[in-house]
Formats: sequence, C-alpha cells, structure tokens
Amino acid sequence: MKIVIALDSFKGSCSAHAACAAVARGIRRVCPDVELVELPLSDGGEGLISALSASEQLLHAIRLSYTCTGPYGGATEASYLLLPDGRAVLEMAQSCGLELTPLARRDVRYASSYGLGELLKAALDAGACEIVIGLGGSATNDGGLGFAQALGAKFWLQDGSLLSSPGCADDLARLARVDISELDTRLQNVRITASCDVTNPLLGERGATWVYGPQKGATKTTLAELEEGMAHYARLMTQATGKNVAPLAGAGAAGGMGAALLWYCEATLSPGIELVMDLLDTRKHLQDATLVLVGEGQMDSQSAWGKAPVGMAIRAAEYQLPVIALCGGRDDSSRLLYEHAITAMWSLCPRPMPLEEAMSNSESLLADTAENTLRTFIAGMLSRTLPISSNNRQSG
Repeated sequence: MKIVIALDSFKGSCSAHAACAAVARGIRRVCPDVELVELPLSDGGEGLISALSASEQLLHAIRLSYTCTGPYGGATEASYLLLPDGRAVLEMAQSCGLELTPLARRDVRYASSYGLGELLKAALDAGACEIVIGLGGSATNDGGLGFAQALGAKFWLQDGSLLSSPGCADDLARLARVDISELDTRLQNVRITASCDVTNPLLGERGATWVYGPQKGATKTTLAELEEGMAHYARLMTQATGKNVAPLAGAGAAGGMGAALLWYCEATLSPGIELVMDLLDTRKHLQDATLVLVGEGQMDSQSAWGKAPVGMAIRAAEYQLPVIALCGGRDDSSRLLYEHAITAMWSLCPRPMPLEEAMSNSESLLADTAENTLRTFIAGMLSRTLPISSNNRQSG
C-alpha cells in the first residue's frame, strides 16, 4: 500500500510540512512499513516558498535570500527557490506582502510592488531561465508600477519630471508617459508563469481596487481616487504596449500585478494549485498510489474554488483514487465537495473543545485522526476481500 499525504497549512496552527508529518506519524501507528509520500501543498499564494522548501520532492532546490524594498519603502528580507533545472520560484508576499506591515500603518495608496521587481531581477542574475511567481497576499494596488520600475521601465509625470522610485498607487493619476524601451531585455527570453486563482478584471466594481482595496487600508474616500488612477494608468499602458489586458480574467489579481505581468512580461496566469502540483511532480506519485489524504483548516463550499485539497483531489481522480480530507472544521456547505472528487471528510475534533485548544493541539489531533481514518479504510478493504459466511446471509 502506498499513501500520498498532501495537506495545506492549517493557518495559525501548523505549517503544511508539519501537518503532513503529523499525518504520517498517525499512519505509521497502524502500518509501520507502509510507503508514504509527503507533499506539503500551497494554493500558490502566501506561504508558497515555505511549503515548497520543506518538501522532500525539492531537496535539491536552493533557497536564496535577497534584501529588497518592502511595500512601504523599508528594506525587507525575501527569499526565493532556484531549482536544478533552472526554474526559480518567487512569492509576491515575501517582498510586498500585506502582513509585512502592521495594520495601523497600512495605506494602499503608498504601497509599492518595487520589491517584487527586484526579486525577479535577482533570480535572473542567478541564472534562472524560467520564473514561477506566486501571487496573493499583496499590500499593493499600483498595477505593477513599482515592479516595472525595478526592471527598467520609466514613467514621466505630467509636470515633465521623471517619477522617482519606488512608485506607488498614488502616482498613477499623475503619469503622462510610459517608456519601456529600457526594460530588462532578459524578460524577452524567459518564460514567466504566475499563480492566479481569481478572475477579477483590472477595473470596475469587480476590479482590483474596489474588491481588494479595503483590506489593504483603502478608505471609502480614497477608493474612487485609486480607481481613477488605475484607469488612467491602464490607458497609458494600452498605448505603450498595444495590449488592452484590463478586461481579462485575473488582470486584477494582487493589486493589478496580473495585468502588469501580462503587459511587461507576456506571462501566463495559471491556477496556483496546478503550478504547485506540477512543481512537485504529483502525477508521478499518484500513478501507483492506493490512497490520498488531503486537508486544510476549514472545509466548506469555498474550498471548491482553487484551494489545494480539491485541486489535489481532482488530479487524484484521474487515477481513480479515493481521497479523504482531514480538516479542523467543516460546515453544511462542505457536502458540495463530494461532487469535486472528495471521497470523505474527517474533522479533527473528537469532542467539543474551544478553538484555541484545537489549534494548539492540531498536530496530535491530525495524527489521531489519520490513524482512525486508515483503520477505517483498511476495514473497508478487508470487507471487500473476505468471504461472507452463509450464516450471515439474510434469507430471502
């Protein structure tokens, strides 16, 4: 028997790596010699680097650190992975993430994506020939303005002056001209793919500003100004590149970084979990597996849209494998997941308990639940193979 363990993190409780390790401990109580493959997962956003760097499947990847510009101008330490095949994996939240700045100091008008551009340039300098970028968790709404500056683009203001670095959302409405003639030429020869699990366009009521601006520190007063600036910037970029990407699904991701990657890098936007599963070569491990265990902190109807457990379950379904989800909690809407390749779901809590207690004991609860899950699975397998005694057959 071979079991694939592919859990996402349990936020505020344990990492994806710790969750997978706990499940493995529970399984070995039942079958000490069973073949286990641990695949810590991420949905491609915040936590991508931590999940991948802890994976045994990427033991030969090098984790490199780089001091770059944080979302509000100060220096911040970011890291990225360089794989033996020349691919580099970046995470936007590492350089300009929302959580890098305390809540009281957040004002999206002045946040910049400059650090992500610096990080990408560092990966190119390290010899990367293909780039994977995890979007999500960003503090920014600058449409990739700062990102482009770090890679050589120049922006001229309406007063005739050159915009200084790092540019931010507050600068968008003041732009007069975009010059991409000095953009890093290496971008023309490198393939860039970015995780994108949202379908928001760049502009409008479903766009980057109105949907995500409030959680990044935008007030009702500033949202209209930010949208006006983003629309102005989009018009200039369409003129400069000949590409009107603003209406495209995903253009509004990460404060307009989706649009920026399309404009400046001709990138491909793909579901985050798909990128992660490909990096971990999951198909190789699934093709001869017996059972797949997935999980995250909360399972509900939202888990069907781009979340790691369902993404893995759908891939496992290609091999007709049973998939059991372990979760901290689930609600009535989670029944929808049975229509998305989830075979069964087990909650970690064996009895009513405070949330704080469950979270602080998540690893032991995961191990216990994994043990009980496997015992039940084995019992089901035995019931299909053992002959039924004639004494137990019901008379007709």
